[in-house]
Amino acid sequence: LCQNGCGRDCGKGFTTCCKSCAYLKKEKGTCGHDIDCDIRANEAVCPWYWRSAAVWPEPFHEEIGGDYVKEMGTKILQRRLPDWKVVRCERIEDALLWEKFSAKRAQLRERKVMKADVRPETAESIQYSANTTLDHSVNEVWLLHGTSEEAAKAISRSNFTASSGGCFGSGIYFADDARKSNQYASRTEEDQKIMLLCRVALGGVKMLPE
Repeated sequence: LCQNGCGRDCGKGFTTCCKSCAYLKKEKGTCGHDIDCDIRANEAVCPWYWRSAAVWPEPFHEEIGGDYVKEMGTKILQRRLPDWKVVRCERIEDALLWEKFSAKRAQLRERKVMKADVRPETAESIQYSANTTLDHSVNEVWLLHGTSEEAAKAISRSNFTASSGGCFGSGIYFADDARKSNQYASRTEEDQKIMLLCRVALGGVKMLPE
């Protein structure tokens, strides 16, 4: 087993499960893994950079604010809406939602979906830790979803509900262009708009000509 105490197996001749685990144990005193290690283990472990990671797998729901997530949200928004600014940004850390997402992602791995050349615009503004924990083998990406304040609160607690219709039929719609998501974002009483930045496992991808 990994000498860092994470409980994962090591490859033959190795003392740690991955370089990330060794680095994080030394620098931060916690275990954490790169995406290749997560894929080998195929476990539903939450991202190592979550503030709530220390209590996993106990139930938790946290809404984490601060300059880090606000700056990242601002970069993504202003790529296409340069005159707009982010007034508040929170990262949702929810154990149950992560378990559900991980289970679906594991199903996609089992189906061995074809890896596509997916390069969303959002990837250019996502911080290192959030980008390096994506599973590109199932076309996992970060995308935007414009919605209402009420719907955003519900989604953060209970997940998305597929729409009954749209340009491509029933489903959940995302975009990598803030201008597109802005069209579906409702104004609040404070005359602000709501946009979610979501981790999305696309699975099989069909490319359409522009």
